[in-house]
Formats: sequence, C-alpha cells, structure tokens
Amino acid sequence: MDEFSAKERARFRKLLEVAHSSTFVGEREAALAAATRLAAAHEMTLREAAGMAETAEPAPRPQRRAAGFPSDFGAAMRAAGLNREQRNARVYGRHGVQPPFASDAMQLDAEKRRHEAALADAFQRGLDAEERAAAAKARKFVRRPKRQAFRNRTEFIRVLLAETHMTAREIAATAGVTIYDVFREKLLMRHRPATG
Repeated sequence: MDEFSAKERARFRKLLEVAHSSTFVGEREAALAAATRLAAAHEMTLREAAGMAETAEPAPRPQRRAAGFPSDFGAAMRAAGLNREQRNARVYGRHGVQPPFASDAMQLDAEKRRHEAALADAFQRGLDAEERAAAAKARKFVRRPKRQAFRNRTEFIRVLLAETHMTAREIAATAGVTIYDVFREKLLMRHRPATG
C-alpha cells in the first residue's frame, strides 16, 4: 500500500466531491468509479484512501514577498481597476521615465519604423542586387499579349448558334450571358449572316 502523490490526492478529493455533490446519477457513479480505480491502483479500498491523512505531504506555502516588490504594486493597481497603459504610466511616471510603449499602437509604429530602417539599410548594402538583376532580366523577355486574342461575346454567341446544336440555355451558360442575349443575337442573325 503506497501513498498518493499530491496531484493524485487532489484528483481523488475532487472525484469524491463530485460524487457527493452532483445532482446527476450517472455523473455521481462515474466519479465514484474513477475514485475507486484510483484507490485500487494504490492497492487500497475506497475507505482506506478516503481516510488517509491529508497532511502527509504538506502543500508548499506561497512565499510572501516584501512590500516593495514591483509585482505587489502591479497587483494593487490591477485591484484598483487600472488597465495596462495606466499602470505603465503610473509606474514609469514615478521614476520620471517614459514607458517603453504606452499603447499597442505605439508598439506597432515602433516595430514598423525598425522594419523600414532595416529594409533601407539592406537595400543600401546591396543585399537585393541579385533579385533586382533577375527581375530586370525577366522583364526583357515579357511576351506582349496579342490584341483581339479573344472573340467578342456577340461573335461567340453567333458562332455557337450557327455551328452547334446547343440549346439557348447551354449557349448562355457557355458564353456567360443571359438567355435573352442569345435570343437577341438569334433574331438579329435572320437579317445578317453569321461571321466566322
């Protein structure tokens, strides 16, 4: 029969509390079964485990810091309802120093300035010279698109009407127009021949 560790003892206590205080039968039974399994793992019955002295391993006591420690001031300011910016202003103002960042916006601006300065320094040292040369070389061989590479929609609709057996709905979906545009072109084609 070995002792519970502090963590297991806390878990066992919580399981017993749930088994005692829950209003749901299934939850009580599950907590009691888990507590029984935990006690059985240490070769104890549920009664033996519940009767163990809790003082076998005393929990470490939090150490009280001196009153002048900054964390105590922060806790006092949080208790006073001050937000982070107000706390920083109060702490730094006491010593006659500006806070490093009074707000998130100031911090973001400072980071942007640092980034821009580093980028300008890198450009000045020529760290991007290879990238610029590659971009200039790539620009020389850019193929210009041909004009009139695609037919306009009215010609496309007329060709589809003349050369296929597609329905007006299918042609409208293919050409990306309304069905009324297809019928308009079909009616206009009666007077003019389709251009191909």
